[in-house]
Amino acid sequence: MRIRLGSFVVIGLVSGLSFMAGCGDSGPKPRPVTAPDRSGQISKLEKQVRELRKQKQRDRLARKRASAAAAVTAGSSGSSEIDAMLRGLPGEAGLVVGPPGGSGSQLSGGDLTSGAAWSTIKVPIAERVLADFGGPQGISSAQSDQISAAITLSDNDAAAALFSDLEAKHGGLQGASTAVGEMLREAGDDQTTISTQGRDAFSTYGQTEWSLAEQNRYMAALAGGCISDVASRDYLLGQMGSVGGSDTFGLGAAGFPARWKGGWGPGTDGKYLVRQIGVMDVDGREMVVSLAAIPDDGSFESGRQMASQIAHWAATKLGGEIGPPSSC
Repeated sequence: MRIRLGSFVVIGLVSGLSFMAGCGDSGPKPRPVTAPDRSGQISKLEKQVRELRKQKQRDRLARKRASAAAAVTAGSSGSSEIDAMLRGLPGEAGLVVGPPGGSGSQLSGGDLTSGAAWSTIKVPIAERVLADFGGPQGISSAQSDQISAAITLSDNDAAAALFSDLEAKHGGLQGASTAVGEMLREAGDDQTTISTQGRDAFSTYGQTEWSLAEQNRYMAALAGGCISDVASRDYLLGQMGSVGGSDTFGLGAAGFPARWKGGWGPGTDGKYLVRQIGVMDVDGREMVVSLAAIPDDGSFESGRQMASQIAHWAATKLGGEIGPPSSC
């Protein structure tokens, strides 16, 4: 029996078309559906994504800092030597040393890692005045005398006059404090905020919490030519090389050529914190130093003696462990 395929195909197509036509015409037509407005939810989610990205960046930066700090501490015999030496002193103490420049490794030790800046903050104050008023050739004779007195004699009135000039230029206490803080930022210190709150009769800026590690970073950048212009930098370091009076201890009594600035004052418990920043020339190699001490008896004189012991020990024992100047 022969089957005529063509006939069946034609019949099938006709039947299919009829069925499809019938389906299309039966029942109510679907109504258009309006999607709900989720723009608020989307905006909220986008904000959360941005915050998560920022937190991720902050976490990554924190891990890098922690890793770098751990590598310096774990990989250096100098740090354990520092701890052992400082434990033998009659009080709390801390020490950070490193090479000039912007990326050198630091050796550090001691339980005292931070505290009020006191007069060490006069260095970035003077640097800011030089930056704002045209450098050594642009500042007034009064400002020149004030910088000299503030750095070489730690004169508080001279420092207050310099800061007053910054207040006038930057719109008051907050503006001047921020301007000084920018000097630290240029050196890579993004942790320290210049204080705008004084205590008793002490200056606001002197109460800035400034860690030894960040002080060392600032001094390394200054000594290594990473911040300020050449003329201002040489002028400022020259002043630090002419320190005298009650500031002649620590780096100034270690027996090596040095440029430094000290700071000291009583804490809320009445005990003196004595600290210094500077750079020593040890057998032809520069060592950047930041140190601090709080003696058990709380006296300024005992703090000075501790600082001198620390500086002399650092120069004689750690000079060979400090690397060459690093890049900016």
